[in-house]
This record gives sequence, C-alpha cells and structure tokens, in this order.
Amino acid sequence: PKQAKCVAPIPVPTYGAGGNFSVACATEIAGPALACLEKVLNLPHYGDWNAFIPRAEVLRPGPEQTTDRTKLPPEVQALFAKPGFISPGARIKFEAVMSGSSSRSVELDVSFLETFDPRESEKGANAKGDDDGNEDRKGNGNGTVNGRAYRVAWKGTFSPGFMLRSERVQEFVEYVAEDGSVRTRYANWETFGGLLGYVLPKEQIVAGFQKWTDGLKKAVEEQGGEDK
Repeated sequence: PKQAKCVAPIPVPTYGAGGNFSVACATEIAGPALACLEKVLNLPHYGDWNAFIPRAEVLRPGPEQTTDRTKLPPEVQALFAKPGFISPGARIKFEAVMSGSSSRSVELDVSFLETFDPRESEKGANAKGDDDGNEDRKGNGNGTVNGRAYRVAWKGTFSPGFMLRSERVQEFVEYVAEDGSVRTRYANWETFGGLLGYVLPKEQIVAGFQKWTDGLKKAVEEQGGEDK
C-alpha cells in the first residue's frame, strides 16, 4: 500500500497537466473491481464506511442518454438505475470532515466514468516521467490483470477557475493474484490548481484521503469482496 501524501501535479482529464500539487495514494483490495466501484458510486451509504465524507448526495442526476454512458458495460449501467448512485454528468455534494468536528461542504460534477485498458494506462503513466506521483497510482505489480478496469472522476464547481480548480480520479484495476484470488489495485489522486491552491490545508486533505482509502478497503473486504 502507498500512504496518502502530497506529490507533484498528476495530469487529470479535464485540466491535463499542471496545477499546484496533487494528493495521491494507492492500495490493494481483496475483492473485485466492480465491488469497489459500487461503493464509490453509492452516495447514500458513504456514512457506512467513509470517515472523510460521511454525508454525500446527488443534487442533479446525470443525463440518461449520452455516448459516454451508453458505451459502458452492462454491469456498470445497471448501477445507475439504483437510487442515489452517480453517473457521468451528475452534480453531487460532499460534506467533508476536515479536522475534529469541523466540516466543509463542496459541490462537484462527475466528469467521466469509463472502462480502460490498464496496460495502456501504465504505459502512459511511465511516459509522464513523474516517478513519485506515478508510483502512488500503482499497486503491487504481482498478478495477472484480467481486463476489468474502471476509472471515475469528478471536479470542483469553483468559479472562477483561476482562483481554484480541482479534479479527482479513482482507478480500479482487477487482477488475479498468484494464489488465484481476485483483487483490485486501487489508485486515488486529486490535483489542485489556481491561486487558492497554495493555501489549501494540505495536511487535512492528505489525512482525509487516507481515511477514504482505508475505509473503502475495509468495507469491500468485510463484505467478502463480492459484487453486490
């Protein structure tokens, strides 16, 4: 597992390269990728496992008919029909516990959700040359990737963008371990930019990312790692 920490900016889908800094971490989860993705998309149940974001809700659902949505595999499209699950284009709201009992509310837009070829993703990561940040996007290299990999991202609705912008990416890469068990390499990073990016409470964000990652791992493994 890679502990959460601040690293040099990692490229994100909407804004590309650049920014002030990223917070990144990674871990191995004993369970299939779809079970991990389902936990992250199911906002009403964040309080069951997420100490960083114990309250989350969908403010506006994503459009039902979009090219990005219809090309997703059936098992992912089936999740969108469940109450409180997010889909591409949705606007969501998080209540983040920053320190002690203080909390911060933030609205976000789900920028995309896709399947991808992890072998191509790894090639791209290696080509970027940011060893520190890229290392935190990878899990253990042992095992055989079996083709199930998902990526979801959301971005802040801050305005104007030159003052503050952010986008968070989570990747779930399923593989078969040497003992035959199905596991997921989970990578999680958010890149911040803009003038206010220099004064953000980095230590609190790092601590929150670690709580999120640890909680997700524990929740999936305690339910037996089954797709539900």
